[in-house]
Amino acid sequence: MRFLVMLLVCALPVFSAENQLLGSKVIRLALNQNEPAIIKLGTDGITTLEFPYKIEALDGYGFGVSPSPNGPDLFQISFNKGTNFLSLKAMRAGVEGNLAVVLDGKVYSLFCTAAEDPTFVVLFEDRSAKTSSNPREVLAQNKRASPARLLGFLDKVKAYPSLKVSAPEIFRNMEVAEPNSESSLEGLKVTLRRVIRDDGLDSLGFDVELANQSDHDFYYDPESLGVRVGDEVYPETVSDAGGIVEAGKTLPAFFVVAGTATEGRNDLAVTNQFDIVIRRITSARDSKAPIERKEPADAISTAQSGSQEPALPTVGNGQPERSLVADERKPRKSHGRKRKPSATSGENYGARPNKEERSEEAAAEEDE
Repeated sequence: MRFLVMLLVCALPVFSAENQLLGSKVIRLALNQNEPAIIKLGTDGITTLEFPYKIEALDGYGFGVSPSPNGPDLFQISFNKGTNFLSLKAMRAGVEGNLAVVLDGKVYSLFCTAAEDPTFVVLFEDRSAKTSSNPREVLAQNKRASPARLLGFLDKVKAYPSLKVSAPEIFRNMEVAEPNSESSLEGLKVTLRRVIRDDGLDSLGFDVELANQSDHDFYYDPESLGVRVGDEVYPETVSDAGGIVEAGKTLPAFFVVAGTATEGRNDLAVTNQFDIVIRRITSARDSKAPIERKEPADAISTAQSGSQEPALPTVGNGQPERSLVADERKPRKSHGRKRKPSATSGENYGARPNKEERSEEAAAEEDE
């Protein structure tokens, strides 16, 4: 028993030293754009690097996915797109090389070197980022990309056919799919030509073709564009669409979906089955040209030459009356001989004389 106790006592320092040695194989480093991080790699095992953000791009000379033992590659690299970690291994002793990693739109440099005491895991921390449990601050940290960056992404989506030939490196870290799926809406044929994803922006760009197969112009709201995936609808964030497709015409429409309606990440893949969402405007009149509400320049002259205003009412001498009110305030004149107005004619100018007054008037005319 005493021997067993002595054995345990002697073994404890050995176990402690081994734990400390293994503990040194896992290190934490701060992200720093001003200084390369030194990564010690082994030739027998791998070293895994974890970053606080998803890796947007990698660039380096001498790094291969499946290098041959006697080939020109110095390091073996294992990386899956859309993740925040990668693994490295030195192909032989004494090799050195640098690797550039793009995180959150920033470039960081790694100096990789073969060593006898390689590191197993390197955990990178963004110590400049403020950690907080306040929901408002967390939401602010996960806010969407700026409008300027989204507009730049929209321009890339619009110019994809030419940029993929002249500058294909722009889309090297983007996912592209061309489903060419079709749907229809009241005579409008909608074809989804292309979907491009920029994971760094958590945004998808859509290239849609709108073909009006009816004999009426199709009006729609450009701000209503979006996509449906299952039961979820993702509205556009920025778009470039005309709002009208004339009868028999085919026009493109471009829009970008960024994040979700709750300001979170959507993480949508380009291989999803997207249904295009579009809202038609039915209040506008169908016509061959956009509706114009301007009056023609010769509207007044046409009205004067082509139509006549009704003639003003005239009195017995053929002159127009000044106004209806002015006429009613004067005693009426007979079309025959003049007669004397009655004593109350100034007050009751609108009343007609009765039969007795008419007979007296006739008698007076006979006497004259």
